[in-house]
Amino acid sequence: MLPALLAAARLGPFCALDDEPGPGWVDLADGDRLLGERAAAVRAVLGPAAAPRVVHSLVHLGVVARVLSPAVGAALAAGVLPVPTSVHLQPVGSNPVPMAWAGVRGVDVAGPEAIAAALAEHWLGPLVQPWTDTVAGTGLSGQVLTGNVVSAVHGTCVVVAAARPDLAPSARALVDALVATGPLRGRGARRPDGSFVRRSCCLIQLLPGAGTCGDCVLVDPVPA
Repeated sequence: MLPALLAAARLGPFCALDDEPGPGWVDLADGDRLLGERAAAVRAVLGPAAAPRVVHSLVHLGVVARVLSPAVGAALAAGVLPVPTSVHLQPVGSNPVPMAWAGVRGVDVAGPEAIAAALAEHWLGPLVQPWTDTVAGTGLSGQVLTGNVVSAVHGTCVVVAAARPDLAPSARALVDALVATGPLRGRGARRPDGSFVRRSCCLIQLLPGAGTCGDCVLVDPVPA
């Protein structure tokens, strides 16, 4: 396994990978199957009161967070962005669902801005966007889905900063760089207190008894 991925695994279970896929695992590229099986598993947990669009948004956010976490963790911890040719996930089970990558190569990245640019080039376009397009086919807005991608990266950066406080400044700067340019430009901002807010809601507050996330646009007005 790429040494950078071993460094990422030490940051927490969301940043860890299995060595190879198991029976019944689904390729991220098979978006329709992954969405169907993962949505059924999530709906079984949330119950029949969960609206389909809420389920689909949460499935999208959960998958994006899972697939990006090892990449973001490795880039921040080791200065190498791992890029696989394929991503396989177990579609059922609680988070973090087991995941394995194949054909992994490393791209050297020096600093948060370089990581942001490399993520956009090697991950957000070729790997995350097709999955997002699949979920968009259910009727979810692009605003919700791009917000989910921003939220997924921000959540990973929070985990990285908690596990390695020395990486906190770089993790924060990475999030800021992602929303300053590229495909996620303008999809998030900093509140006056320095906390991060996405520009859209993941819809979880529509579940009975649910609250809002820490980066939710509904908590405070969006900064200008």
